[in-house]
Amino acid sequence: MIVFLFQLAVNLMEFWILILLMQHICAAHVNLNRRSAITCSAVSLLLSGLAILLLPDNICFLVSMPVSILLTVLLFSKKKGTDILRFFPAVAVYFVLTIVPEVILTEIMPAFRIMLPVSIYEVSLISLITDAVLLIILIFLRYFLIKYQFSLHFKMREIVGCIALLFFSFIDVALIAWVNHRDFAPALHYIYLTIFIGAFLCSIAYYFYGLFASRVQIYQQCLARNEIEYLQLQLEALQDVKENEEQIKKMRHDLNSHLAVMKSLCEEKNYEEVRKYTEQLSHDAVFSGGKILTGNHISDMIVNSKMTTCEECGITFTFEGSLTNLKNMAAPDVCGLLSNAYNNAIEACLPQKDAYIHTKVNTTRNYTVIQITNSVEKKVTIRGNRIPTTKGDKKSHGYGIEIMNQIAKKYGGSCSLHCSNTEFEVKIVLLT
Repeated sequence: MIVFLFQLAVNLMEFWILILLMQHICAAHVNLNRRSAITCSAVSLLLSGLAILLLPDNICFLVSMPVSILLTVLLFSKKKGTDILRFFPAVAVYFVLTIVPEVILTEIMPAFRIMLPVSIYEVSLISLITDAVLLIILIFLRYFLIKYQFSLHFKMREIVGCIALLFFSFIDVALIAWVNHRDFAPALHYIYLTIFIGAFLCSIAYYFYGLFASRVQIYQQCLARNEIEYLQLQLEALQDVKENEEQIKKMRHDLNSHLAVMKSLCEEKNYEEVRKYTEQLSHDAVFSGGKILTGNHISDMIVNSKMTTCEECGITFTFEGSLTNLKNMAAPDVCGLLSNAYNNAIEACLPQKDAYIHTKVNTTRNYTVIQITNSVEKKVTIRGNRIPTTKGDKKSHGYGIEIMNQIAKKYGGSCSLHCSNTEFEVKIVLLT
């Protein structure tokens, strides 16, 4: 009975390693809330138990694990076909990070190969340790990715690269085994081992460094785009100021002529003409009205710029409230927070008829709450306070909400997403 329970525990641990690799390394779409986690764990344990009881020990794992993964994807994934394919790069990563290092270690130092007899099929102690360490790392990685709204989207070349890395690892292991079974001089023997082991470690480090470096670069590009947008808004504001000055000069020049005409009409006691003349002036006068005043200069530029965009696209735009409490926020942060929220809302409204974007700001003594709502044609899926991008280049998009989250947390607040069948809402809470 103890052996049976031990096998179930090992299978469950490896099941969760593969699921977490698929979800957070290979960007699968499995819904891993508490209820689904308990359900898929129960499914895995049930299938593992049946396989152990009914199948030979040397194939029970090979049968129960893929079937458990398949059922989990079919039950809890929104993109079943693509997520099933993500099982293969996840297996490749698992082999590269656990099986291959274990084989290399036991090949060069056989004394470390300690086997634990469980039934007929033995389990390596090193394998258990590496699996446990990898599971802990993946759990921490899941927490990190959810907390900071970071995601890893494997492109096709990265999936192919992962599988190629697995084959390279097998070749490297074969070369290490070949060196160990040849009668080389001690110095040459150690040189070969150093080269092959170093090649294995460098290939893993290079591959994963490339994954993270590319995503950090994309994130930095998103921040740079926010900075550029902020500078463009400043330039537009200066141009508006210049245009307003020119308009005021023209109005001042015309005012003297209008006053002279009205003075002449008054001297003639033609007061009815004076009344008509002033009414005509009021009708024809051009003012710089229509602007939204939020109480914050940077916010004024952003809100009015997005309002102009909405007017050009036929989107109803309203703003209610005051953002005077944002005066202590850095201007690029205000720009990054509002621009990303409005850009996402405008993009969602473009294909709609009678679309709208409403902004409501509530302020208290310590908090400013910004609610930006926009119309949607259908309910948007929100997973981990994140919406999956619909753009073709998934790797280069989807960082706007992440940037908004980080800015909100920088000021002791939060950014949350909510969606109904007709309306999407971004709620930003800031400590001000």
